[in-house]
Amino acid sequence: MIRLAIRGYAAGVLQFEDRIETGAEKLDTVIPRLAEKHAADLLEHRLHMIEIEFLDEPNPLERFFRFSSDPSMMRRPVMVDLEKLTKGNA
Repeated sequence: MIRLAIRGYAAGVLQFEDRIETGAEKLDTVIPRLAEKHAADLLEHRLHMIEIEFLDEPNPLERFFRFSSDPSMMRRPVMVDLEKLTKGNA
């Protein structure tokens, strides 16, 4: 089992935290579903960052996955060109 904590932030303030457990074989479907669930809140600026914490990962550099519509409060953000991503999947 893989344990996850999913947190949503607005203006740097925690708005929610959900905890889930899933099997490793389901992770490839669970993560995209969670991302889709909260993407509208990011696009409509109700949230500014979603953080997924892999609770059983001991390496702090691999423990967190964050995505944001406002990188100003993120440490070392990496920009993703969504147009390139969608064209590559077309």
